Amino acid sequence: MAWGFALPTAVYFGRGEVQRLPQLIAGRRAALVHARSAGVPPGEYVGRFSGIRPNPTQQNAADCAAFLRSVQAEVVVALGGGSVMDCAKAAAHGLPLIAVPTTAGTGSEVTNISVLSDDVTHQKVPLADPAHYPEAAVVDPLLTRTMPPKLTAESGMDALSHALEAQWSIHHNPASDALAQRAVELLFTWLESAFREPENLDARSAVSEASLLAGMAFSQAKTAGVHACSFPLTARYGLSHGAACAFTLAAFARLNWRDDALALRLERLQAALGIPQTLAEAGVPRAELPALAFACTQPRNAQNNPVPLDEATILTLLEGLA
Repeated sequence: MAWGFALPTAVYFGRGEVQRLPQLIAGRRAALVHARSAGVPPGEYVGRFSGIRPNPTQQNAADCAAFLRSVQAEVVVALGGGSVMDCAKAAAHGLPLIAVPTTAGTGSEVTNISVLSDDVTHQKVPLADPAHYPEAAVVDPLLTRTMPPKLTAESGMDALSHALEAQWSIHHNPASDALAQRAVELLFTWLESAFREPENLDARSAVSEASLLAGMAFSQAKTAGVHACSFPLTARYGLSHGAACAFTLAAFARLNWRDDALALRLERLQAALGIPQTLAEAGVPRAELPALAFACTQPRNAQNNPVPLDEATILTLLEGLA
């Protein structure tokens, strides 16, 4: 089997690593793109942009890009969750980016993917570009302590989806498998603890590490059917990205690996985290399943699934979630 591995992002992981930022931006005009609730990290900044929408739009990224030009930024520090990372990557296109996640789930700090919502259709559009790889990722688990339990749960399930899909993807390789398997192990061991004990720093650190490793894994292998289905579930029914991924995760474990033990373990974890597991809980009317099944076949992620995904296959999968 021939395979390759390329990750141009320098990674710094550990408690207190955010203090490394002044060293990383030294000598350059640094602009900060951040969530309003994230505060200001160490370092000197020529300007700050905090107008990031959840599920940022193309216009949101254009506004951020205009800000970066206005302050003549030479490097961009993105501090926040997945929405901040997505917006900053698209806006900073061509500028070096330092990614500092405050959530544990997206793994966006080590991927070349930016997901923006179309301004007209509101559909999510993943944009993969080598220029989107951050120059550096500073992953400090202490920054995740303020995550509320619901966000901890949903972000963690997003990371678990990344890790499992990286193994299911037709593009997986031995290196991505190793990273993904370690991420799965950490999440099954620690995610519920992080959810129930927000101040448990061992749990926070383990989940942050798992998110990072899962991001490294799917940056190489790509996501598959679970993420393909997540986009219309979010656009049509308002499920958060993590909850939308979690919704079909156990079903894909049965479809892709025929692993009922894994599926049951996933369902137990979902129940413990309070994440929707049925169509009724997710607000999906049964009458809309055929249209939803078609929508799930459209994202490019669907082509990475080991079991070919047509409308009939996905419809059967969704009907099993009644």
